[in-house]
Amino acid sequence: MADASDTQHRSVVPIAEDTRVATGSVQYLLEAAADGQTPVYHANHLELYICGEEAFAQIARDIRRARGSIDIICWGFDPAMELTRSGTTWPRGDTWGGLLEEVASGKHNAGQPVQVRVLSWYGFIGNLGTHNMPGHGKAAGHALRSAGKLLPPAPTDPRDRREVFNARWYRQAFDGELAHIAIRTRDGDSRAVKASLQSEPGKRGPSEALFLEQVPTHHQKTILIDYDHEGGAGAVGYVMGLNSVTDYWDTSAHLFHDPRRGAAWEGASDSRPGLKPLQDYACRIRGAALVAVSRNFTDAWNRAKGSGQGGGAALQRTHDLHRPPAGLSRQLGPARQRAQIVRTQPEEGDKSIQRLYRQASSFARHYLFVENQYFQHAEWARQLKQARAAYAAGWQAAGRNPGTLPNLHVMVVIPTPELVVMVPRTHDAAAALGQGGSMPHQDKRIDEEVQAYEREMARYEERQAMSDRQPHRFPPPARPTLGALAAAHRAATDQGQVKAALEGMGLRTLIGSLWSYDGEWRSRQNKELERLREWEDSSTRDEKGEVVGPMARQVKDLRDWVMAGRYREIYIHSKLMLLDDSFFTLGSANLNLRSMAVDSEINVASDDVGKSTELRRRVWALHTGGTQDGGDGSPVKIADTFEKWEKLMQANKQAKDAGNALTGFLVPFEDKRISNIRLG
Repeated sequence: MADASDTQHRSVVPIAEDTRVATGSVQYLLEAAADGQTPVYHANHLELYICGEEAFAQIARDIRRARGSIDIICWGFDPAMELTRSGTTWPRGDTWGGLLEEVASGKHNAGQPVQVRVLSWYGFIGNLGTHNMPGHGKAAGHALRSAGKLLPPAPTDPRDRREVFNARWYRQAFDGELAHIAIRTRDGDSRAVKASLQSEPGKRGPSEALFLEQVPTHHQKTILIDYDHEGGAGAVGYVMGLNSVTDYWDTSAHLFHDPRRGAAWEGASDSRPGLKPLQDYACRIRGAALVAVSRNFTDAWNRAKGSGQGGGAALQRTHDLHRPPAGLSRQLGPARQRAQIVRTQPEEGDKSIQRLYRQASSFARHYLFVENQYFQHAEWARQLKQARAAYAAGWQAAGRNPGTLPNLHVMVVIPTPELVVMVPRTHDAAAALGQGGSMPHQDKRIDEEVQAYEREMARYEERQAMSDRQPHRFPPPARPTLGALAAAHRAATDQGQVKAALEGMGLRTLIGSLWSYDGEWRSRQNKELERLREWEDSSTRDEKGEVVGPMARQVKDLRDWVMAGRYREIYIHSKLMLLDDSFFTLGSANLNLRSMAVDSEINVASDDVGKSTELRRRVWALHTGGTQDGGDGSPVKIADTFEKWEKLMQANKQAKDAGNALTGFLVPFEDKRISNIRLG
């Protein structure tokens, strides 16, 4: 692990002569001179939002209040996405496209237009497998006029109307027909990404390296309102994980079926009726940190190339990151928080998100909570263990009893990897924390590869010894190479040894996932239940009451199907890390190599105790049905909460296996898939 001095600002702490005790402050944020492009801003007001319902509602309110400009960076943009929702069919409320048109025309500003700029990721290769700009490049059909010709009647079907709306919006936006709305797209820079990856440790196969280099994305999500208006006195911004695509709207209730989320055809979702439940966050920012958000937007906007008449002009803004406009913080109240904007930006050589994750987590002492869409960065897990091992060694070197070393509780909440090729990298990170058993088949496969390698090595050594004795009869054998999967796991294959090492450094870990229960499953599945009862009644049973004979397999399959139909995984799109009620970071960055070195990302971080504590209590209460929020956050309470989380996860697993209701959403993470292809 790199020396802490490369990310910390050196300070002098006096030691009291009478007590020989020193008191210093932990530097969670990046403060070294090398991080001059990521300064810490002291005058900010931060508001934290959980899930799309509350975040997008506030975004809509702020957009209506805009007086000068609205600058949006997004991974994708769905003009028909509703920010506020009621009712069951599209449109359920304010749409992105409609609201931006209203604001740009001056409807909410006494007739004065507001300049809107939208910058979205769009690449020929990358977008072949995504649905992030629905309607872009499609004919708008009924919505367009053509040389005075009469067109067919406008469609009445919601699906057709939605598709026509998007196609019309994009066509008019790119053609410059939407006054005061400019739109640009950008793609990743493969050369910059290749240079960025050269300094990253770890083994990557040819296919994985090629995918990372050739399909980089722009993954940032920010909104900036009125930065230039009246010196920024009313400026507000957002750094978030939420995408501006309809799939990302959900309530914190995460209902099994909620018509407000929309039908499957409205997004890029699973095959169930209605879009899936989804967990994510947003941070609303007022204050000095907005200078960094503006600088990020301005540079990105000016690098992007406008397409058609709607590309707008270059943005003429200059930024002194160390002297933000005074107007940004002039109207803040007394409650202010420190904040730092960190990024991954290969074009600028910026990897401050990665450095922040490494530095902040190295200071974790009682708990470290990670909720992330992708938990695939085993290098971070190894760095965490190195920092913890150094802390444990220092504890013992100070003459303290190793048995009194306080535990660090690492609590990870992740979804099932969306692609099977993501299984190996997820297993990398889970195994490094002693949780390889949560992916049992992949774990077994690694053991088998290592054992096969060891057998090959034994044969190699025998042949090499024979060659050394009789080189003329036995030529030197080729040295076997460890398979790609086993190579990455070689040091972490023996989960018993890993767990023993974790215990020795006081590191306790768990990994969970989130599931929603259908309280109305009986009415939805009456037919299947009736058929199941008929099959069970007509089948032979053993002494335990289990169905045996020819119908056994059919009964089991139908029972499994009925049970599975009562549960739906909550897709975790979050990018959140919390520790010790002293630090949090959230934004667009996942915990994988792609977000740390390949894609453009942006996060906000703060070492504010009040905001960190508030967020911890809200999130933990949400996941556990209000039962285990960590209380006052003391070491004793955190240890107690960790144990109760483990018990709750097991209780919910048993309930899920039996088809019963869950307490909250939290269940143990498990993935029984296996993959020989590594793609993180």
